[in-house]
Amino acid sequence: MENFTYSLPTKIVFGKDQIKTLKSLLEENGVKKVLLVYGKRSIKKLGIYDEIVATLNAMNILFYEESGVKPNPDITSVKRGQKTLKENDIDFILAAGGGSVIDAAKAMAFAYYLDGPDDIWDVFMRKQSFDKALPLGTILTLAATGTETNGNTVISNEHLQDKRSVASQKLVPVFSIIDPSYTLSVNRHHTIAGAIDIIMHVFEQYFSPTKRTETSDYMSFAIIKSVIENTRNILKDEDSYETRANISWAATIALSWLLQQGKTGDWASHRLSYPITVDYGITHGYALAIIQPAWMQVVLKHNPEAMGGRLRKIGEELFGISEPEEVIEAFKQLFNEFGAATTFKQDGVQLGEEDIERMATTVLELGEVGNMVKIDHILAKEVFDAAK
Repeated sequence: MENFTYSLPTKIVFGKDQIKTLKSLLEENGVKKVLLVYGKRSIKKLGIYDEIVATLNAMNILFYEESGVKPNPDITSVKRGQKTLKENDIDFILAAGGGSVIDAAKAMAFAYYLDGPDDIWDVFMRKQSFDKALPLGTILTLAATGTETNGNTVISNEHLQDKRSVASQKLVPVFSIIDPSYTLSVNRHHTIAGAIDIIMHVFEQYFSPTKRTETSDYMSFAIIKSVIENTRNILKDEDSYETRANISWAATIALSWLLQQGKTGDWASHRLSYPITVDYGITHGYALAIIQPAWMQVVLKHNPEAMGGRLRKIGEELFGISEPEEVIEAFKQLFNEFGAATTFKQDGVQLGEEDIERMATTVLELGEVGNMVKIDHILAKEVFDAAK
């Protein structure tokens, strides 16, 4: 294991009806003016919007709204939020929704301190940096990204047909209300996509070149087992609050960065998946189901000792098998069981050489990705080819 310093500053308020704690959470953070960020209809249908507005009004907190944030949030909503924040001297952002809403809110949080709207994308392209951000809190409605306790934000740029990420401790929410009952209304497509995303977040931290990380590894196996068990419950129409509570907590733990302490993660699969979502409109979790087995296959070929060891260990724990190739196949079968394609062809996408070249170029625009094997342009094309 490597040395590490770990802090989780987010105050997590978990369980039914915990939105009742919003008043005290806002008081603790000395909030004066709020930008409420949300999507289209879900928080109004769930009654969350009315609860928030009633709380803010009772506290005499002036608030403004940035609504209509789309899945895979676009930079345009961030620019609108930046404008509202600056014009009204707002001191706190409250994001109510899923990962897309929270990611957009995080980008708005640092955008407040930038000079203009064009500077925002420059940060995502590593042409500019930021050293402060507005504080934000979250009310979560979807179990998937873990963004409620980390400093990550992923934003799309529809004009440029691109998708990029930023990570900073300055973007970690000060509090997150996680009521799993809200996730019971999420449709099956997005529920399963979220479950796959949780598993993939664990994968990105489990598949590591760092040696002797048994504690993190066994925690990783436990989270994946729980997600598989509870996702199967949903597929069998045995859904419940308790099922959603376990998935919600797994999502939060999976990307609170707890699992990556003392080790180096990989994260190539996430970067490789971004152009799949942008170019073909495939939901993030399902895009990962396509790319991850192909990535495993390519990394096993180019780093058989390290990757083989990791695959054998996780295969024994999850499936009772140890041959690396069989483990990759077992994961493909699992994702197929969940209703996810594991190749482009299964998803109805005919991938040509020009498509592969274009996506590889996009992925590598800011340099190589991954740590189990450094994915350069040639290997990126090999992964996409293996996923055809």
